[in-house]
Amino acid sequence: MKSAYLVSTEDSFEEDLWRAAATLGADVREHAAQLRDDQGRLVTIFGQLDPKHAADWREGPFEHRGPGPAPDLSAAVAVSVECRWEDLFASSVARMAALLPYQAWVVDDGGVVWPAADVDPAGVRL
Repeated sequence: MKSAYLVSTEDSFEEDLWRAAATLGADVREHAAQLRDDQGRLVTIFGQLDPKHAADWREGPFEHRGPGPAPDLSAAVAVSVECRWEDLFASSVARMAALLPYQAWVVDDGGVVWPAADVDPAGVRL
């Protein structure tokens, strides 16, 4: 399965994300959520990441794309977002991020940090 990390520097991020996902119609259970689009395609979000995987989204080098400054990833928390379709991934994280009261970013498999609202589906690597 293809995936990337959705990150924030806010301590309440995971709890806020579950609320945002539920608002969009996701099935939220404990530390996971699934959002289905109108074609039946799924986006799955997993919380409570194992700290041994933090290097995947905290340590660079990273390239920042999009508007605004890059986040301080050393202070960030993350969830894993799995999706087979880059267009669905980009639109889903943008919709969830729009419901958060603060900014979130995506750290993709190519080492690029994107503002969650501005992920390029043609450029993101899952």
